[in-house]
Amino acid sequence: MAEKIKRDYNIMSLDGTTDQEYVDLFGVPEELANTPDINKWLIEDTYDKNLDLEYKKAIRLGRSEKEANAFASSVANKGRKQAWKNVHRIQKSRGY
Repeated sequence: MAEKIKRDYNIMSLDGTTDQEYVDLFGVPEELANTPDINKWLIEDTYDKNLDLEYKKAIRLGRSEKEANAFASSVANKGRKQAWKNVHRIQKSRGY
């Protein structure tokens, strides 16, 4: 029986980056490799990191906790929204 060809679903797959590279280098759970769910994990992981980093940046710049939370949320949400747009654009261009 022929081996099933594994598709790479990550947004950088058109540039040759494999899902397995994300597993090996960035801690993506193995079961998400070669599934469309890899993008959700990558986007949410990046969102969480951006939220934390932008909050810390805002605090360093002298914003109150409330202002820092609002700022961080705004920046992280904008990034997440753009990432999903990119995923949909790539999915359309590659046909899956």
